[in-house]
Amino acid sequence: MLEKQFKDPIYGYIEIDAAVVSEIIDTPAFQRLKDIRQTSYTPLYPAAYHNRYVHSLGVYHLGKIAFKSIRPQLEEMSAGTGLQENIDNLQKMFELACLLHDVGHAPFSHTGEMFYLDREYTLYEKLKSCISNTTFAEDFDALATKKPAEHECMSCIVGLKTFSERFHTEKDKDFFARCIIGMPIRLSDGAKRIYGKKKEIELLNCIISLLNSSIIDVDRLDYVIRDSTTIGFQNVQIDYSRLLKGLRIVLLNNQYHIGYHKSALSVIENAVYAHDAEKKWVQSHPSILYEMEILKSAMGELRTIFRTEADENPIFCYDALTESGKAISRSIPLFSQDSKVKAKDATVDGESLQKILNLDDFRNLDIHIDWEEGTLTQQYYISLLADEDLLHLMKKFCLDGFPLEYFARNKRRIAVWKSEAEFRALFQSRIGDATQSIMKLQTDFESLVKYCQDKISVPIVGPKILEMLECEERDAKRALESNEIDEETYEDIIKGVTRKKHWSGILKDLAEKLNLEFDFLIVFQKKFNSSFKSDVGEIPIYFPNIDGENSVVTFRDVVEPLEPSIKRTSNFFHLFYRPKENAKINKKEIMNAIADKIIEGCIK
Repeated sequence: MLEKQFKDPIYGYIEIDAAVVSEIIDTPAFQRLKDIRQTSYTPLYPAAYHNRYVHSLGVYHLGKIAFKSIRPQLEEMSAGTGLQENIDNLQKMFELACLLHDVGHAPFSHTGEMFYLDREYTLYEKLKSCISNTTFAEDFDALATKKPAEHECMSCIVGLKTFSERFHTEKDKDFFARCIIGMPIRLSDGAKRIYGKKKEIELLNCIISLLNSSIIDVDRLDYVIRDSTTIGFQNVQIDYSRLLKGLRIVLLNNQYHIGYHKSALSVIENAVYAHDAEKKWVQSHPSILYEMEILKSAMGELRTIFRTEADENPIFCYDALTESGKAISRSIPLFSQDSKVKAKDATVDGESLQKILNLDDFRNLDIHIDWEEGTLTQQYYISLLADEDLLHLMKKFCLDGFPLEYFARNKRRIAVWKSEAEFRALFQSRIGDATQSIMKLQTDFESLVKYCQDKISVPIVGPKILEMLECEERDAKRALESNEIDEETYEDIIKGVTRKKHWSGILKDLAEKLNLEFDFLIVFQKKFNSSFKSDVGEIPIYFPNIDGENSVVTFRDVVEPLEPSIKRTSNFFHLFYRPKENAKINKKEIMNAIADKIIEGCIK
């Protein structure tokens, strides 16, 4: 088998079958990943730029090692079953899933994928329609609220549609998609008819968990190692080779699971440490959260600009990711309302002509002028949607608003506190961590953030929000006086408005006192908890020198998993302020003044 080599800074040479390279990696759909940023860490680490392309190659490499480790057991355990003859094909489908698991990522990765769900469940329904067997759809629906990540669903769709020739049966499609979204096969009569007996299904689920599981998988393993290496973050070293070569299929509680040889014990804990360290100290940094908020705002604005009645989600969709692409359009008025001429022979004035001449130079631009309606429609063609496409559109259409801060770091607001630790130290010294006051603070600010997002799409508290609240208060009083609402409804409205006005007023007073703009951004951050949670303790560990049932035990049985001794019940938020132009500020003074005022506001 002819193989090509890719030099990787983490693993050395990655070897891939030449046919896979030419038929998949070299295609536009996969090459697009070179222009999809892997992380959002550049505000904190300027050199932290790597892409989904190299990550996908890395996951493929680790996936090959993982499958090789368990293959002898698969062959032995599947003897006499239909699974035995299908192992070669299962390996191909698994490796294909590893390679294509991120092929559907949106621009700016996780920041953009939320827009795939612009219309509720449309994405999910499209995925289910790609696979004809009913068992897949039933298992997917059974996930309820715990649906897979949006980019995982889109990756399945892109993989199944763009590389359809790689899938010879519906079972191939089903298994490929399950590997990417991490959805095990449920034991049901329908599943047994398709996949075989209980043992065969459990073995298939073992393979699925290698790529996407709630504990340790090759996807998570690569990005933890690669992210830390790229950004220069001094993280815990992970001996990935020792970990993956220690993979075993084990029988625990009368069920087959992926487990590890005892030699991998220390590496398991290192993998948990490394992942959690990156999550706690890098992903949650306010500079990173701030930029994500900027990008989300810009993406939302672009979606609104190009949204039409016929196409509610024109940019963030499957067609935009393909080579053939799709058209997006926006209409602008040629005339003001008072000078609008409804005539086919209308004369274009100088200002309107300038609008036409200053059109965007985007690829394959089409122009349509409706003289009757007095509108000019610009149509663009987008394909292989990537980060640069959105940046181009941002510069053209959103540069005057909040997204301007993406290109101008000196225009960004300043975080009052820099971490969860500083937040808790700041407030604990004043009111204690677990008091009712801190809980009420969280609840009140969550409510205020939701209100801002509903009203103006961004969690910014300023004059506009305060004006809206005062208007709602007046409207509620008028409605009560005119008997449009009863006393109870009125009290509920006023109660909510009063607390939001209370905090908006406090922020306004702080702005005046500290020489700041009344323009505060609030970004909520969930309290830190390990992503692995208690699942780490459930990892099966195999001890080859111990006979009988005791040869396989859970990680918790033999190692005390490291976890916080105190489980926090409250979230926290970042508060960002903007100094007035040319104002001299003292960050320490501002932080303590804001904290004191907030505590005072909690008590009232």
